[in-house]
Amino acid sequence: MKTLLISSLLITGFLATQAVAQDCKYFKEGTLKATGEAFKESRNVLVKTYFFQLRKEGASKFSSSMDISIPGTSAYSITPKDTLHLQLENDEVVKLVPDKVYAPTKRAAMNGTTSQFTPTYSMTKEMLQKLAASPVVKVRFFLDKPIEGATKKTEAEAIMKMAGCMLME
Repeated sequence: MKTLLISSLLITGFLATQAVAQDCKYFKEGTLKATGEAFKESRNVLVKTYFFQLRKEGASKFSSSMDISIPGTSAYSITPKDTLHLQLENDEVVKLVPDKVYAPTKRAAMNGTTSQFTPTYSMTKEMLQKLAASPVVKVRFFLDKPIEGATKKTEAEAIMKMAGCMLME
């Protein structure tokens, strides 16, 4: 009887720890007007001027997007040939391809003009599983030249957590 009680307490403690450890708070939640399906979004800072977002629509449609701000005026557009590479700590690389052409939007900044891009990338469940399993350590994409940057540890962990949250639901 004593063994049964101890086993029950250990199992309950383990399950409670797992439930507390996966605290899923989304940046934005809502319903798509066109389809009525629920969506959830995360927003994580990856590099100083780049924002990376994961999105889940309905039960199984995953995507990501990046807000990219580049100093100066860019004559280039992001096209489906411009792959975004997310290098993971375990040396795997997740390659994302934009779904269409994204021309820059010019914005006035305190020290001049910037070019703003917000490309969207379709993701598979397998890509999301890779992001949930290992932190992103480097981001690289190509415009007129390769642009890359390292991630902060806290932001890489936030991406892993959000990817895990989206896979659980």
